[in-house]
Amino acid sequence: MQRFTWRIGTIAGIPIYIHWSFWLLIVWVVLGSFGEAVFSWAYLLGRLVLIAGLVVSVILHELGHALAAKAFNIPTRDITMYPFGGVASLARIPEKPLQELVIALAGPLVNFLLIGIFFTFLAFTGVSPLFSIEYLAYTEGSISSLHSWLYLLSAMNGILAVFNLLPAFPMDGGRVLRALLALRFPYVRATQIAALVGQAFAILFFLVGLYGNPTLILVGFFVFIAASQEKRHVEERAAMHGYTVKDALMREVPTLKATQTLREAVEALLGSQVRSFLIVDPLQNLVGSLSREQIIEALNEGRGPDTPLTHVMDEDLLTVSPDLPLHEGFRLLQEEHKPFLVVKEGDRLLGIVDAENVAEFLLVRQALAEAFSE
Repeated sequence: MQRFTWRIGTIAGIPIYIHWSFWLLIVWVVLGSFGEAVFSWAYLLGRLVLIAGLVVSVILHELGHALAAKAFNIPTRDITMYPFGGVASLARIPEKPLQELVIALAGPLVNFLLIGIFFTFLAFTGVSPLFSIEYLAYTEGSISSLHSWLYLLSAMNGILAVFNLLPAFPMDGGRVLRALLALRFPYVRATQIAALVGQAFAILFFLVGLYGNPTLILVGFFVFIAASQEKRHVEERAAMHGYTVKDALMREVPTLKATQTLREAVEALLGSQVRSFLIVDPLQNLVGSLSREQIIEALNEGRGPDTPLTHVMDEDLLTVSPDLPLHEGFRLLQEEHKPFLVVKEGDRLLGIVDAENVAEFLLVRQALAEAFSE
């Protein structure tokens, strides 16, 4: 299970998670319902049922992205629900602009398909498929009928699709914009332009939100931060292109023995600039890792100085081949929340790679490139 998430199921082999912050939306809906003049328990239930329908719609939207990516042999690690939508975490960025274009459009197309299904059902049950105030109204504080529920859900799917198609990177429309730009510009430059446009929309959302819609303020904040992160991610990935984890290898590996104690780990940490350690048994076999953060956490939990390291170390080592592309190794470090990668060739330990060493490696390479270009 991911950090701060709850797994609710698996669809097409893709795990579906709900982030803890999603429950803030439910709390907001419940508290908002209590403040309505027409409040009743039926009214609250109606709103929660509508939210449930929207959640299913968003999951299907993200599955649209995932299945389109699968057609290009790009797996999806998971789908996570947040208060303002879902995120399908693809294993890698599409290699070609047209692939990203198809993947980005697949989500909104699912929403339009759902609207078509809902309206077809309404037509077969003798209800006009045109929007009507009658079916968008509430009766006695609850959704008046299945028909009105479908009308409301159709309207919300339409809003979801259209809003996502705004060129506010990294939303779907922003990814469409990047894909189109990448047909003419290098991928990094296309991302930089799309991110800039996305941040401009984020500022617009924020300003509009100041006039009575706090939700847009939060959406604007999310879009601005996400656009910055995507831009940085693509730039880092481009800088790592052509390198493997072996290129950024730390060959001198700081180690502690499994028979040592927390006191000795603290002394080793304070007596050097080392940020984390490999833990080895008496036969020099690798049995775990211990980071600065884990040492501090153990102390905060009240662990005694004589606590064996086997009680506080992480036994799950992240072992990779030296030929693994550097950007893939860096992604693993971030996703798995590990202090370092253990680089082995067969049974032979070559060294470790951590995030700070990757950053130092890239800075050195950039400095060398600039020096030789002068």
